[in-house]
Amino acid sequence: MSELRQDPVTRDWVIINPERASRPHDAPGAAPAGCPFCPGNESRTPDAVETLAGPDGRWLVRAVPNRYPVLRSQPAAAGDGAPAPADPLWRRLAAYGHHEVIVETPDHGAPLGRMPREQARRVLEMYVRRARALAAGDGVLRQIVLFRNHGARAGTSLVHPHSQIVATPAVAPETRRRVMDEIAFYDETGCCAMCRTVARERAAGTRIVLETARFATIAPYASRAPYHLQVVPLRHAPAFPEIEAAELDDLAGHLTRVLGALGARLGDPHYNLVVSSPPLDLVHRAASYWFVEILPRLTTPAGFELGSRIVVNVQPPERAAAELRAALGAAAAPAGGI
Repeated sequence: MSELRQDPVTRDWVIINPERASRPHDAPGAAPAGCPFCPGNESRTPDAVETLAGPDGRWLVRAVPNRYPVLRSQPAAAGDGAPAPADPLWRRLAAYGHHEVIVETPDHGAPLGRMPREQARRVLEMYVRRARALAAGDGVLRQIVLFRNHGARAGTSLVHPHSQIVATPAVAPETRRRVMDEIAFYDETGCCAMCRTVARERAAGTRIVLETARFATIAPYASRAPYHLQVVPLRHAPAFPEIEAAELDDLAGHLTRVLGALGARLGDPHYNLVVSSPPLDLVHRAASYWFVEILPRLTTPAGFELGSRIVVNVQPPERAAAELRAALGAAAAPAGGI
């Protein structure tokens, strides 16, 4: 039985879910023949909730319910789920939500950074389709989290390229604080904090990794890890489900180039990619701004970070941006280099 519990002091939510410990993990060097996400093994996953297929009818992207979800997809029946605690200090909720896996490609060995642009476009389209479908749900779910874990240090258990989407009934205080900070900035200045930040980063250029027609990748001024990146729309964009078709086209090529540069510079690093978008009931049309966050897992937080809640980053973001620009330039150069 899983449930959400709230810390009585910080008000942070934690999911208690012992069933997650049973999810399968790839053995080192595991063959695609045993992979539940490879073509021919569709019976090893729940039925797809949505697919994108090629002209021959074969699937190119699949969205399936997670067999080991962090939150279950059925609301608790009367008398089921987390009982009301005797002491209201110990607040809990039944672990109701949705958890899906987006199998990004039939190709076991084609991660997002090495994927053809048209396939990356299909993956992003499935992101949007599933985000919109969950956002139009029952009114109980409040936040949609889209993410991909690449590598064991980032938390992945299966190698086959895949992403996940989780819809939750609770919003973390840290997420709420960011929304409130964005609104406070707008109330004080009359402009969006991210719009102003992006404009100044573009003008300075030192932390810009890549700019295309509709997106820029920035190594944030206060980066939380080496090679921490944010992929941001160039127009004011409050929520990810509102992304436009032309932006999807641009983002597909942009994202694969950035991930390719990370791979070229760092040798296929483990990383987390998260689509950061405000909770469904906290979108502020003028202050909210969605973006894609990429956090390579190159270092491990130690005692000072855990005790102080202050991050120590061993690499200046200006250096990271310069190195990744060089990697992008090398990838674009003709044979023989520049």
